[in-house]
Amino acid sequence: MKIIHRDMKRGEIKVKAETLDDLWHLYHIIEEGDIIFSKTLRKKAQRSDSLRAEKVEVIPVFLGIRAEKIDFHKFANNLRINGPIVYTSSEEVPLGKYHTITVGEGTIITIQKPRWKGYQLDRLKEAESASKRAKVMIVVMEDGEADMALVREYGVDIITGIRHNLGGKRYRTNRDADEKKFFHDVAKTMEEIIQRENVERAIVAGPGFVKEEFYKFLQSSYPDLAKKVVVEDTSVTGRTGIYEVIRRGIVDRVYHE
Repeated sequence: MKIIHRDMKRGEIKVKAETLDDLWHLYHIIEEGDIIFSKTLRKKAQRSDSLRAEKVEVIPVFLGIRAEKIDFHKFANNLRINGPIVYTSSEEVPLGKYHTITVGEGTIITIQKPRWKGYQLDRLKEAESASKRAKVMIVVMEDGEADMALVREYGVDIITGIRHNLGGKRYRTNRDADEKKFFHDVAKTMEEIIQRENVERAIVAGPGFVKEEFYKFLQSSYPDLAKKVVVEDTSVTGRTGIYEVIRRGIVDRVYHE
């Protein structure tokens, strides 16, 4: 979260949402009755004397709405705030009509409250600090299985799972080739997530020796990715292993390294 401007006499704070976590924080900060200002798109009002249907024109406009409904949509990566329009920069948009402001990553909004509560200001400060912390992903793996998650402000976000049939140990040549393909798939998926989510550190964990073999593979085939990786032990695989990493405080330790 980036705090752009504060005017506490007017009860206004202008912020820029930079991550999905920021949207989660805003969901808990914005209350019914708050005035939210933002650039948005709005359908232009049609003339009442028009005898035939006209093509609806969508225009950019700066609006202020009085929040009545606030919804956090995790899978759509946005926060939606609905309420009546109380300020408009265009005569084409009438006051009193309802509008939804959609807040996504990169959206700038101004929040105006009659009175800011202490916990709300603390939460803004926490969101600003959190944006400066390293973002961490967890990969728990064993033979032909890898589960990946991101540690977010609102909890653990299970991203994906990769499954490969590595065959039996009697056919070592085929198994080695299958394992290498599995490692490539895991590494490429990690790279995609790291780039998309701006991840700085990755914890690779598991109960066996596969994690060490994977790390050696990264050092030779994906050296830049290997520099972001920390290898740890878990007693189990899958989602349970992911939560074990968190429960043992490994994520907190990596945050502060």
